[in-house]
Amino acid sequence: MNNTWLVAVFGVMLSTQAFAVTIDEMRGEQAPYAQAFKALDSDGNGKLSKKEATKDKDIKNAFSRADKNHNGSLDQDEFAAYKSKVDGAENKQAAADSAITAKIKSKYLVEKNLSSFKISVETKDNTVILSGFVDSVEQKARAEKIATSVDGVKSVKNALVVKP
Repeated sequence: MNNTWLVAVFGVMLSTQAFAVTIDEMRGEQAPYAQAFKALDSDGNGKLSKKEATKDKDIKNAFSRADKNHNGSLDQDEFAAYKSKVDGAENKQAAADSAITAKIKSKYLVEKNLSSFKISVETKDNTVILSGFVDSVEQKARAEKIATSVDGVKSVKNALVVKP
């Protein structure tokens, strides 16, 4: 019975150790921003000075906002939190841009006398760029008017070419 108890305890200890390694790996090398943090931490002290942190494009002009505890450096959690916030905003904008593009393309599909297959629609930061070919000046103007009518569109750059 003594040996069985030792085996049971030993087995639990092994499981706990394996679990701890997995958590350490998740917090370390496998965390989404850990590699970027490590690459920026040129002195290897586990913190990013302003000089180190501003090598990252997202933090370059936002160091003070990222430095939540106002100690003049970023730890890995502050870095990851700020990068996550920036990435979330970028993803939200990309989704909004995709929705605008889809709405415009669907309106083109039902529009009479407008070949939606010859018109390319791209959206970046709520600005729509139309390119491709149309058969008349009227179609070019109609395509722009439809794009402008979609909610969320800030502006439309109409680069459509009227085929001669």
